[in-house]
Amino acid sequence: MLIFICIGLQLEQSVNMKNTIFIILAFILFIGGCSTTNLVYRNADLYLQHKINGYASFDPDQQASIEREVSNYMHWHRNNALPEYIIFLQSLNKALPSDTPLTEYKVAEFRAVLRHQYKMTVAPTIRPTAQILAGLNAEQISELGVAFANKIQEQRNDSPKGNIEEILDKRSKKILDFVEWLAGNLSREQEKKVIQLNSELPLVGEIFIAFREKNQKELLKLLNNHADETQLSEHLAAWMINPESKRSSIQQQFIGAFEAGSDHMITQIHALLTAQQKVHVRNKLSSYIEDIQHLVAE
Repeated sequence: MLIFICIGLQLEQSVNMKNTIFIILAFILFIGGCSTTNLVYRNADLYLQHKINGYASFDPDQQASIEREVSNYMHWHRNNALPEYIIFLQSLNKALPSDTPLTEYKVAEFRAVLRHQYKMTVAPTIRPTAQILAGLNAEQISELGVAFANKIQEQRNDSPKGNIEEILDKRSKKILDFVEWLAGNLSREQEKKVIQLNSELPLVGEIFIAFREKNQKELLKLLNNHADETQLSEHLAAWMINPESKRSSIQQQFIGAFEAGSDHMITQIHALLTAQQKVHVRNKLSSYIEDIQHLVAE
């Protein structure tokens, strides 16, 4: 099912952020600018269908299949993924507001859990996605290729090559916005420190964009060569669930450096927070834990 296109690709599009606990927390909770977890989650199926339909023109049978698969996925997600998110948020809520220094080792442990949850979230979409993709006609494959190319261009326009200051500035704003959402208003000194920490992280955006573009082209080639479900599933799984198997050693080195730098940045941001800000963190996380528990109980 092309729910993969929406969930899988959007996850992978943010993969350079996914190892930063603050950023992945926002994604896991389906925040998306809405006011409550319940509101967003209850409308997630409609949102996903809308996003999927933006990739190609589907016939009535395909539309019905997409609707069915999205519904099945959301049912699975409520029963299987949400309980995992609760456990993660509860452990996070114990660690982040604590007066005990947050270590890079602990952050790496959280990152490993997040990677597991990411794979768990994407895995059920692989086979149904391959089934839908295998049924696309030449015109639909062409539309999919155009949609891929347009989104790649949008991402490159958002991170222009050579303009390092602009890229760092945009990344700093995203991090600052999220930290303030989680911990409350930051002082000017805290903001300066976060900006400094961000500047020390490697720039890996183009690595991920190029990796995504390469895999999209491979997918389109498979589709044009009439690959079957098994071949498509293998490609999607390697791309989305085990990307390390498709990355070069240089790409892996840069990503490893980014992950280590992110771990360090998180520990430093945690050390910057005041007692009041840590209370804000606990209250924020507790409210989302309660919301997700209500969803699971329904």
